[in-house]
Amino acid sequence: MYLFDLASRHMTWLAERQALTATNIANADTPGYRAQDAVPFTSFLEGPELQMATTSPLHMTSGPSDAPVTGRGSATSWGSSHSGNDVSIEQELMTASADSRMMNVDAGITRSFQRMLLSAVKA
Repeated sequence: MYLFDLASRHMTWLAERQALTATNIANADTPGYRAQDAVPFTSFLEGPELQMATTSPLHMTSGPSDAPVTGRGSATSWGSSHSGNDVSIEQELMTASADSRMMNVDAGITRSFQRMLLSAVKA
């Protein structure tokens, strides 16, 4: 697997996870709402890649980068309120902060690797 492809998939997964975190925070006061989280990223790296079914030789096939990298699952919550809502604002903010840090790490590694490649090409 290529570094840039891996970083791109991870950034896409982190963006989806942040969207789910924002949805959880927005529904923090909704009675009966259950917090959602993205399926762990490592499960996509270890599991089989999705392929589209072709029923005719004229159909186009998709590559592995076309496979979706996100999914939704239930989040583990710190507790629930009397209304049945299990969103913890503190937990969601910690998740958003960790995702933001991971995005910065991915961007930094990609930037460093690109500079290394450019310096190798120039030499």
